[in-house]
Amino acid sequence: MSKIATDDEFIAAWQRLGSARKVSGALGVSIRQVYSRRRAIETRHGIQLKTPEPPLTLQQTYKMKVAQRTDELAAKRANEYHQEIPYEIKDGVILIASDAHYWPGLVTVAHEAFCAVAKKLKPKAVIMNGDILDGARISRHPRSVWQKQPLLKDELHAVQDRLAEIARAAKGADLMRTIGNHDARFENYLCQNAPELEEMDGSTLLDYLPEWKAGWAIHINRNTDGWTTVRHRPVGGGVHSAYNSTLKSGVHYVHGHLHKLNITPWSDYRGRRYGVDTGTLAEPYGAQFDYTEAGPANWASGFAVLTYKDGYLLQPEMVVVERGKAWFRGEAV
Repeated sequence: MSKIATDDEFIAAWQRLGSARKVSGALGVSIRQVYSRRRAIETRHGIQLKTPEPPLTLQQTYKMKVAQRTDELAAKRANEYHQEIPYEIKDGVILIASDAHYWPGLVTVAHEAFCAVAKKLKPKAVIMNGDILDGARISRHPRSVWQKQPLLKDELHAVQDRLAEIARAAKGADLMRTIGNHDARFENYLCQNAPELEEMDGSTLLDYLPEWKAGWAIHINRNTDGWTTVRHRPVGGGVHSAYNSTLKSGVHYVHGHLHKLNITPWSDYRGRRYGVDTGTLAEPYGAQFDYTEAGPANWASGFAVLTYKDGYLLQPEMVVVERGKAWFRGEAV
């Protein structure tokens, strides 16, 4: 057989035909001689002449496509849920609101004002600083005295509707959100109670809000004098949360979570910086907060307006809801 075909010719025939029977017929030798020659060539050249895989069945093809789709989703989500989101702005406005706890059928004065100010100021970016979702039925808190709680699907629809209104009002703005503890209830509930749904469509809030870049913290103009960190939780809690957060972080620090709505400046040798609590877009005594049992809440409805000049943060401004109206720069919105 070796007199008939060189090693290169045998290799070419095997790669073209892929089976001992076909190579046997093409070279005019027995199948036994083909197998013997194949082993000798593999040893001599340090290669492997593989037999082609049989065609996939329909079921195997389907499983392969499902696995590929799962891998694509996993990669997409890994790319979209960020630990930190960098953002650069030289001149312009960023609107930041938090703790909307959107509730089906309820549109608050603060939310309407947020849309109105967005239309007026044309911000470069809009940041929803956590807890856009309430997640009443998947809360760690038990239901109390037959409290009426909306279905999760209705809450999700309300979140989608309200954020779509904001996106339309702030046309062209960059849309970002941080992950609040209530937002995390959605994924955490599925992780704990239905882990087999991992990587399926609809198992993360990202699937419901694809326009909004999401992560744990947003760093604006990082490593400059205008460095501003936006994160749902404060660095330090309590009455002095805004003060403690900018003091301990060493940068301008904007947080939500506590619903208080205030600004605390801090000055040192490096200059003046600000701690900001962005309050809540919800009504402080709304149905979402029945767990307070009608106790007094040091909360305020409103949001923050951040203005940057040459990359530096000017003193932040507030829109606050008082007596049923939202007020900004001395005028009702």
